[in-house]
Amino acid sequence: MHLNNVKKFVILFFASIFLAACGGDSAAPGAKGAPGKGGPGGKGGPGGRQAREIAVEGYIAEAHEGGKAFSAMATLEPLNSVELTAATSGRLMNLYAKDGAQVQKGTLLAKIDDSELKAQLKQAESNKQLAQQKFDRAKGLYEKDGTTKAEMEAAEASLKSSEASVELIKAQIAKTEVRAPFAGKLGFVNVSVGAWLTTGTSIATLSEVKKLKAKFALPQRYASALKVGDAVELKDEERNISASGKVKALEAGLSESSRTRQVMVEVNNAGGELLAGSYAKVNVTMQAGVAKSIPIPAEAFTLDKDGAYVFVATGGKAKIKHVETGLRTPIAVDVTGGLNEGDTVITSGLISLREGVSVRIREIRHNTDYEVE
Repeated sequence: MHLNNVKKFVILFFASIFLAACGGDSAAPGAKGAPGKGGPGGKGGPGGRQAREIAVEGYIAEAHEGGKAFSAMATLEPLNSVELTAATSGRLMNLYAKDGAQVQKGTLLAKIDDSELKAQLKQAESNKQLAQQKFDRAKGLYEKDGTTKAEMEAAEASLKSSEASVELIKAQIAKTEVRAPFAGKLGFVNVSVGAWLTTGTSIATLSEVKKLKAKFALPQRYASALKVGDAVELKDEERNISASGKVKALEAGLSESSRTRQVMVEVNNAGGELLAGSYAKVNVTMQAGVAKSIPIPAEAFTLDKDGAYVFVATGGKAKIKHVETGLRTPIAVDVTGGLNEGDTVITSGLISLREGVSVRIREIRHNTDYEVE
């Protein structure tokens, strides 16, 4: 009897273990309230799967205000400047140029020895006179049928040859004189009387400094905002000197590398306050009607077969917008079409973005850091 009780106890013990094991799996997968896979509360189930959300940085698109002002740095240069050099070889006999002197157009500044050329000129003029007499005599005889036409033509050719010789020597004598091609101010004189000069020897620099010119680059969006004759303000900020100028010329087209247009301004410097070679800040007041553009960080752009595009965040989703671009700099690009003011342009995580991907803006960048100038 005792043995039978032991057997019953063992059977009941194993039966309880089996029932406990079966009870742990009694809730079928997907049954209501079951925490396993497939239930509404499960991460992997159809009702509980969460879409991936990407944290990105955004930039609020804001347009430039047209018709205001533009500033740039420019270097002041003489309106005209030339290096005065010897046009022929010879000894410098007279030097009239003085360091820093103001000279008028045509002023004789240096004279190279021309004594040998003058002697040649006298001989050439004598030959010309003799040739003239022979021609006059031959012409008179020809008119009276006293000589042939060939003899008269030979005399005429000899006369023209002697005239050319005279002109050639006079031209060589003119090269022994160095004259100012325009009114201006001399720099330092580089030679002394008695020096032997060769062709191209520098004598001095002549610069027209009562009028200066300044060149600066105008961005593409302002390329048509200036015209010849428009007023421009300049300022030497180092010495706090201001001056006004006028647009003298504009480059025909834009630079392909920078998408800018070169502008030349003429500045009146009759008082000599501004110095050639110095920097000046150019301030240009633009006319109304300049086209607006939206500067966007350069890293926000991607290219495909249809051109440049950006991602914008709309309703928590990434959306592609193809855009038209203008002026570019290393940090920003002007968008001229395809983007609206107020759009949130995504500037980070572009590799992971696709159309319709969920995004969360973790930071907004400041727009003034990306204005294209």
